[in-house]
Amino acid sequence: MLKKFLNSLTYLGVISGVLVAIISCEKDFKNVGVNIVDNNIFTAAKYDVANITAYSQNILKNRTDRLDSYLLGTYEDPNFGSFSASIITQLGLVEPNPDFGANAVIDSVILNIPLQATLDGTLEATNPNNPIETITVPNFVLDSIWNSGTNPAFNLRIVELGTFLNDLNPNDPTKTKQYYSDDNFIQLGELYNNVITPDPNDTIMIVKRRKFSDDNLVPSERVIFKYDTIYNNNKKPSIKIPFDNTTFKTRFQDMLQSTEFSTVSDFQHYFRGLFLEASSTGSGSSLVSLILSQAKLTIYYSQTSFQDEDDGVDLDGNGITGETNVAVGEGNSLDFPLGNLIVNQYNRDYSGAPVESYLNNPNTSLGSNKLYISGAAGSDAVIHLFGEDTNANDIPDELETLQTNNWLINDAHLRLYVSSDNSSNPLPERLYLYRISDGDEYQTYDALTLGQSVQSGYLVRDEDGNPDYYLFHLTNYITAVINNNPEVPITDFGVKTFVQNDIPLQTTDSIMRDFNDNFKNVVVNGNLPVTDTKRIKLEIYYTEKNN
Repeated sequence: MLKKFLNSLTYLGVISGVLVAIISCEKDFKNVGVNIVDNNIFTAAKYDVANITAYSQNILKNRTDRLDSYLLGTYEDPNFGSFSASIITQLGLVEPNPDFGANAVIDSVILNIPLQATLDGTLEATNPNNPIETITVPNFVLDSIWNSGTNPAFNLRIVELGTFLNDLNPNDPTKTKQYYSDDNFIQLGELYNNVITPDPNDTIMIVKRRKFSDDNLVPSERVIFKYDTIYNNNKKPSIKIPFDNTTFKTRFQDMLQSTEFSTVSDFQHYFRGLFLEASSTGSGSSLVSLILSQAKLTIYYSQTSFQDEDDGVDLDGNGITGETNVAVGEGNSLDFPLGNLIVNQYNRDYSGAPVESYLNNPNTSLGSNKLYISGAAGSDAVIHLFGEDTNANDIPDELETLQTNNWLINDAHLRLYVSSDNSSNPLPERLYLYRISDGDEYQTYDALTLGQSVQSGYLVRDEDGNPDYYLFHLTNYITAVINNNPEVPITDFGVKTFVQNDIPLQTTDSIMRDFNDNFKNVVVNGNLPVTDTKRIKLEIYYTEKNN
């Protein structure tokens, strides 16, 4: 049915274009003095749909697995309350049963999460290996980071994951398992708990390499033999999380030659992953978008071998050559990249924020004066056009009146004005319009697939660059329903923040996928008095034949 609906709208669009072209030609003929068409035959006018009901609805969850990027951190918004995003991830295994070798001891264990950043020249900094020396280092500006409050930070607690992330649906192994933003996960032992402040200049890490002082192999007598400066592959900044060495000696180093490390599957059943839980510090917040393809947990370790020095050779750097049984250190590392399956968990707290009453008590009959729209399991707007259907014939009364007119629809667009009460920043640059089908869950709503220019309402700014309104073109749809096209259902519409997954993979796609990692918020005007020029409005531009 939907395919016929789309075909019908395409046909109507073509016919409308042809008729508009004919009318334009008629005017051209008159202008050049060919007296064929009386200029008073047609009248162009605008009609504002009077009966629109709009309100906000709470979106309880979005799908959050297999995303291009993941959110981590917290964000405070005066209109929408607090938002936090946590990450649940597996670890991968580079090779089966890796071997640390003889006399190996862990120097440090670091979870390294690269940040999205752009190079912005260089700056002078203190050499971490020599405090009296100044060096030139790259200066980066962080991309995809949002701060609020006086302290741009968030608290990060990391625990060992107790839930096995199954790639396949246990109830139907022919399908992949889907994970949602409100899923719960078992948490085991805590590995880290501290405040994180994303730093654009956190580009290096110093690893202290230690070796045994003699062949007695006394751990307490290990000494530093060098400092390794570690960069990310792209030398960009990152979040670096230190873990306890003893925990990973027991769980990893002592088990590397066991069956638990023989395959990726065995390893992921043994160590099921990490839960990175973000929460507010209470004085501010920071939220980052992460591309996790280069994130990894690395175990830095050193081995000690005992060698005899040749004449003139100083292996241990103590200034003496030709010694026997000299302790020689060698630094190495072992990587565990994040696994293929990563999930975002979102948590919203609307307590005390203006949005709370609008979501808990929406006025579905008269509409609300303000509409709250936010992504990442936030809230959408619901829009009902043309008012009541008092005679119960499935056609709203106002639309039924319009259907009696002999109108040629030239254009129709929906405007959503940014509310003067909006204090959210940044705003979504694009919203998305979809058709709500009766009885369907949120994740299976039919999309209004009339082309991206229709579905997407771009933010229009005024001449001073301030946000003004979002504009949706609905010409094809309005033409179809005014002409009483039986293939076009008359339904309510939803408005949500736009994400790339909203773009149909094929022209025949009819289902809106339920991904949304666009946490940005905006408050727009809803049902204001009809005298208010910035109320929600549907404007229909038409041409009518004069009697």
